[in-house]
Amino acid sequence: MARVFSGFNMSKLKKVLKAGVVAGACGIGLCALARKFKVSTLVSDFAQSVEAVPFPGTRLYSFLASRQLRPLYVAIAEQIAAADGFARILDLGTGPGYLPIEIATRNPDVSVIGVDMSPDMVRMAHANALASGVGKSVEFRTGDPISIPYPGRYFDLVVSVNVLHHWSDPIAVFEEVYYALVPGGQFWVYDYIKHVPPKQWASLEEKLSPMQRMALQFGPIASSRAAYSENDLHKMAERTHFAEATIEKIELPLFGHPMPVFLRAVLRKPALHER
Repeated sequence: MARVFSGFNMSKLKKVLKAGVVAGACGIGLCALARKFKVSTLVSDFAQSVEAVPFPGTRLYSFLASRQLRPLYVAIAEQIAAADGFARILDLGTGPGYLPIEIATRNPDVSVIGVDMSPDMVRMAHANALASGVGKSVEFRTGDPISIPYPGRYFDLVVSVNVLHHWSDPIAVFEEVYYALVPGGQFWVYDYIKHVPPKQWASLEEKLSPMQRMALQFGPIASSRAAYSENDLHKMAERTHFAEATIEKIELPLFGHPMPVFLRAVLRKPALHER
């Protein structure tokens, strides 16, 4: 009986791990790439769920984020802290909640909220906040980026990190964020640069372990191919009600190494006196 029980568990464990790798890869980047370039109808249909990473892919993504992407969230939290003047901050597509946690760690007086479409991600974000000692300083809720579960004119700053290329209707998201911001509020959009030169990825791969290289291929590299260009971002901003958009290439940590493979767009809602 012990052998049968053990064999059953091992078989089940292998299936769960396999499903986790597949779903996690889709959530990190492959599905976004498939949807954008319409590789196949089947894959594209499944890719629509990338806006809400399915279980158990949520667990794989959280595992990778906690070990490989945490320095990225730290760097962005420090940029937000340096800007100052933000009382209510929303992280849209928060995933495991590491950005709100890092923001709250630096300034416990700021109200920080994370919203994600995946209920499992939200559960993990709550647990991560409690483990980090900021459980009372941050709030996490399940919500759609085109229907943010908060009233209009509520946030001073809305941030999104590496999720722009996952949104099926980014213009609708931009307009929803515009509604959620106070007059004079800002929307900071971080994402990968489109078509990063292969030499830049190769220089990073040389410093990584085999497992990290696989995560790099499934995550940042695939996401970069599916990302929008700087010109695309400008055109998106022009189609919205935002007063202005500043778009720049920036360097941020990736797998613990500084990499100039990111874009940051800062969109500002007009102040009352500008209308």
